[in-house]
Amino acid sequence: MNEKLNSGIDKTLSILEFISRNSRGVSLADLVKSVGIPKTTAFRILGILLAREYVSWDRDSEKYSIGLKTLEIGLSGLIGQNIVEISIPYMQELSSTLGETSFLGAYNNGDVVYLYKVDGTQSMVTRCTLGSRRPAYCTGLGKAILANLPIEESERIFEKPLEKLTDKTIVERIRLLEEFAWIRLNGYAIDDEGIEYGLYCLAVPVHDYTGRVVAAISVSGPVERMNGNRERIIGKLQSIGGSVSRRLGYIEAMKGRF
Repeated sequence: MNEKLNSGIDKTLSILEFISRNSRGVSLADLVKSVGIPKTTAFRILGILLAREYVSWDRDSEKYSIGLKTLEIGLSGLIGQNIVEISIPYMQELSSTLGETSFLGAYNNGDVVYLYKVDGTQSMVTRCTLGSRRPAYCTGLGKAILANLPIEESERIFEKPLEKLTDKTIVERIRLLEEFAWIRLNGYAIDDEGIEYGLYCLAVPVHDYTGRVVAAISVSGPVERMNGNRERIIGKLQSIGGSVSRRLGYIEAMKGRF
């Protein structure tokens, strides 16, 4: 590989890595200062990355963030990694036992990304599909994760007005923060038609060996059927969430030390 091409690749990767470490986005000036790349070079590379959707641009804040294409590539790699592989048999057991659809999701820049899905014998049609993104603040998976992230991340989602996707979507800051506190206390999250009418979801967080919440597992189904089986679903979910977390090296007694 010639030296000029190698240098260009190195600069491009440096830009992507820097943007990925800043979930609130970065300005061109901050990027140039931190990465040490000339402004004209950085702007040219960003233009190419924008055109190919590896980064996105927010006109209001004038900041760059990681784009959908980068996320898709990361997701493709993650599907072959431990958290998905470890979760699959547990999720299959979950859906087989309860007859409802189960999901595995991770958090990314205000959204929950659906990493894996197992249909149950009584599945209902939902717009949540493998690889899709939905707003974290109004999904069971997203709330289970957001509630356990640093408060700065919770506050970040309130930087722009939140959209009401249904009449039951909670968009008020105080109400959501109160719900997050309730989730931390009870160990599970609820989505009662906040993302889709007729859809009820229960979700639990998944911890890694440091105690961080890195994903969540949910069970979704029609409101009446889920409510009629609520306690059994919560018990099974918490058992499965605990099993996956332990497989990732999480020890309950160590929580809070990291």
